Amino acid sequence: MIFENLHADIARKKQWYRRDQQSPLSILHVIFSPGTIAVVVYRYGHWAHNLRNPLLKALFKMPYWLVLPWVISLTQIRISTRAKIGKGFVIHGFSGIIITDATIGENCTVYQQVTIGRGRPYRGKAREKLRPPPRLGDNVFLAAGAKVIGDVVIGNNVVVGANSVVIRSLPDNCTVMGVPARIVWRDTRWLTEKPDIFDGDSQKESRAL
Repeated sequence: MIFENLHADIARKKQWYRRDQQSPLSILHVIFSPGTIAVVVYRYGHWAHNLRNPLLKALFKMPYWLVLPWVISLTQIRISTRAKIGKGFVIHGFSGIIITDATIGENCTVYQQVTIGRGRPYRGKAREKLRPPPRLGDNVFLAAGAKVIGDVVIGNNVVVGANSVVIRSLPDNCTVMGVPARIVWRDTRWLTEKPDIFDGDSQKESRAL
C-alpha cells in the first residue's frame, strides 16, 4: 500500500510539470522538492505507525523519528502519522504546512501555509470522539494560506481560496473564499479544468481557481 500510494503521489505531481516531462531533470525536480520529501516521510511514518506488532512498530518508527526533525527543519512541513490521506496527495511549495490527524481523500492538492487540524487540543480517546478532526473528500484544492479547522466535512471537488478559513462543512463541487469561508461558485470542476491553468492564460487561471 505504501508503494502504491507513493507511486500515485509522484505520478500526479509530474502531471503538474507536464511541460518539462521531456526533460531528464523533471523527475528530479519532482522527487527532491520539499513537498515530495515531506509526503514520502509521512507515508513511511504512517505505515510504521499502523504496524500491529509492537516490536516491529518500535523498530521501524526509529528511522522516522531520527529523520523527522531534519525534514521539518528543511521543509517546514509537519504531517501527523495519524492522518489518513488517500493516494495522489501533492504538496506544492513548502513552509508553514501543518496537517494533524485529519482524514483526506484522494487527489488532494496543498500549497504553502496551509493548516488542517482540530479547533482545540484533546486528551484521551473520549475527548477525541467529541472533537473529531476535519474530513476532506476527493479532489480538494487548498490554496496558499488556507485553514481548515475543527469538526468540518469538506465534500468532493472543492476549491478553498487563498487565506480562507473553513470552520463549517462544505458540499461537493464548490469554490469558497473568505474569513470565514463562504461559497462563491458552485458546480466547480477544478480537476478537469486544471489543464488550462498553466497554459499562460491568466483569464483561464482565474476562472479555474
